[in-house]
Amino acid sequence: MRSRSKINRRIPCKTVSLLAVAFIAVAVMHSQTPAPAPSSQASAPTYDVVSIKQNKSGSGGWSMSAVSASFKGTNLTIVDLVMNSYDLTSDDLIYGLPGWTRSAHFDIYAKIVNPDMKQIDNLTDEQREAMILAILKDRFHFQAHLETKTLPVYDLVVAKGGAKFTGGNGPDAVTAAALAKRNITVGGMVTYNGEITAGAMPLSSLVFNLTGVVGRTVVDKTGLTGKYNFELKWTPEHGVQASPDNGQADAENSAPSIFTALQEQLGLKLQSSKGPVETLVVDHIEMPSEN
Repeated sequence: MRSRSKINRRIPCKTVSLLAVAFIAVAVMHSQTPAPAPSSQASAPTYDVVSIKQNKSGSGGWSMSAVSASFKGTNLTIVDLVMNSYDLTSDDLIYGLPGWTRSAHFDIYAKIVNPDMKQIDNLTDEQREAMILAILKDRFHFQAHLETKTLPVYDLVVAKGGAKFTGGNGPDAVTAAALAKRNITVGGMVTYNGEITAGAMPLSSLVFNLTGVVGRTVVDKTGLTGKYNFELKWTPEHGVQASPDNGQADAENSAPSIFTALQEQLGLKLQSSKGPVETLVVDHIEMPSEN
């Protein structure tokens, strides 16, 4: 399992990408399944110049950034590109990729030669994702379709004793102070190294983050529809798919597992279940020519 979560990926160093800002810094409402093909987003420009070279450094680190009218990715796999293009939280939702797409790494640089800066400044996350998908289609001859499968999921429910967090249109004083440390002052969500701090956020944002942490689609069955303030701290299980059976964190760590933390700190619980999950099935992909 390769999680989209920047904290729980098994990669030792990384650069936070603009494409992932909504996930790491200010979380917004996300779906729990692959988004419709971002190519359907209207008015997304395409990169005029695209350079792709294989990266054979053997480094475990990677970076991806989309700044202004350019895109730069270092040591990326096809999995990284597909996950960002379709807003996926785990590569377990991708079927049909050949082995080389997980082992081959690429350095990619793309730019728009004469950009309309007004248009660039107003691009949505979905439009930027569509621009990356266009590179996959043009240079890797990537083709895929969405398919619903019955898969293991986790139902997020309210634990016995009730929820242990507050609601409101703005973050409380404690949450606001924690958010301010990450330069977020008007509500939002920060996910960093086994911690989530949220101010006036819907549980859909927590569900999206949890899906990345546990490597399985999380379905909100709490019935809680407001906006909430909370802090959650757990010990990330790097390289291991989280599960209730993994138990408590190691003795040297002060934070519990994500499952224990949810119940003790937020009064929520993840229960194993099965349900329909929209997955991405890859129909065709080719190794690109370098330039």
